[in-house]
Amino acid sequence: MTLEGFYQLKPPCYNIELVNPADPTCAHGAPWHNQYSQPIMGGTLPGSGSKIVNDDNFHRVYSVHPVHLSEIDSDCDKSSAPCSMNTITVSENIYELKDKMDTGFYPVAATEMKAKLSSRQKVQIHGGNKFADFHTLDEEGNRCAEINDASINWAYKHLSKSAKANYDAFGIKLQTGDDLGPFNEGPLWIWTYMKYDKDLTKNTMTVSSPMMRTPIDYPIQSAAGFHYCKVLSPFHALEWMMVDSLLDHNGIAKPTMFLQ
Repeated sequence: MTLEGFYQLKPPCYNIELVNPADPTCAHGAPWHNQYSQPIMGGTLPGSGSKIVNDDNFHRVYSVHPVHLSEIDSDCDKSSAPCSMNTITVSENIYELKDKMDTGFYPVAATEMKAKLSSRQKVQIHGGNKFADFHTLDEEGNRCAEINDASINWAYKHLSKSAKANYDAFGIKLQTGDDLGPFNEGPLWIWTYMKYDKDLTKNTMTVSSPMMRTPIDYPIQSAAGFHYCKVLSPFHALEWMMVDSLLDHNGIAKPTMFLQ
């Protein structure tokens, strides 16, 4: 819940400024993006000992007055050791509307974390690799799926011994599919939701992330150097493994018994 920045622990700050205030009554941002999302997206920096130090901030991603965008606030180079690259990301958690019914049936965790990240190309250039190639770094492979694989791996690692045994024996296995898109028009990315595809034949639940990505020489400079992802919350992955993945093979056989 803490890594997700679960909105029921604290409401999101949603301040007008890019960087939210240090207000103990509201959630500044999602620690997951500081520890995993932006560092994974950015990749290993060229300089020995260089690292990404990110500050995630909760904002409504569809906001335009003002618009909140990710940014890189300091540079490193290949000779700097150690060096901290200061970055800022923007995110918004989305929750299942039916959870408001409080029936205990629908997931509690965020169904997706909309994350505005700086592209790997942009991070690498700020890290000292002046010839970082957008196609190789951001178009080849699935950067968002790499982040979501980290969520799945984190959740599995933190299962209790009994929960892991149940998931291994009965659970529909959570996995990632190829990233979807790119949806390089903001509204398309914002309103294209994370795809969850359950296949009972293969016993899998495949999570696919809609993404948006632009090179640093993108014609619209205000939208250049970004790689946005719909991120799988580690809390959602953990909740799936402990509860929802078990319903098909180890759940209540006759739900109508509650109606008698």
